[in-house]
Amino acid sequence: VSVREYVQDVGVVLDAIGPAVIVGHSMGGLIAQRAATRPDVRAAAFVTSAPPRGIVALRWASLSRLARYMPAMVAHQAFELRNADAIALLMNGMSPAAQAAALPHFVPESGRAGLELALGLLAVNAGDVRCPTLVMDASNDRITPVPVQRRIAGKYRAEYLEAAGRAHMLMLEDDWQPPCRQLLDWLAAHS
Repeated sequence: VSVREYVQDVGVVLDAIGPAVIVGHSMGGLIAQRAATRPDVRAAAFVTSAPPRGIVALRWASLSRLARYMPAMVAHQAFELRNADAIALLMNGMSPAAQAAALPHFVPESGRAGLELALGLLAVNAGDVRCPTLVMDASNDRITPVPVQRRIAGKYRAEYLEAAGRAHMLMLEDDWQPPCRQLLDWLAAHS
């Protein structure tokens, strides 16, 4: 499946439930950026989000680990991250016990969506996003680092929060409550 198909699925849900706020994490952050162009989205938060076209996220540390998955992406075949790659890129802020508990829940990724993300193929017209937006990053995020998140915030003139000392999967880290409380407080103020 493509990221566009994920966006269509979100649209079907929004059509069913009516006006809503949306929160997207990682690839879901890019899906939320696309969905935020809808008039029924009242507010949108992008948490350690994948960037839209025009903002390059790949850095050597991630590229060196992700290159092995490129053949599956080019062939639009599902692939599974190796545990070591998931830990290094996504779970570096989690305790070993939390990593061990989360890894069995990882599912294959869409090669097509992965390629779209890796090549920055999905554009979002910032002028079409009319709702209040928030970008929340994590200072130790290795896959969508702080400079990327700051550029996303600049694109949408979004409010910006940095979860200091956190990494990509900040909601699964020990003491996850403070950044989630910040997010909930922002949503309460803007929805």
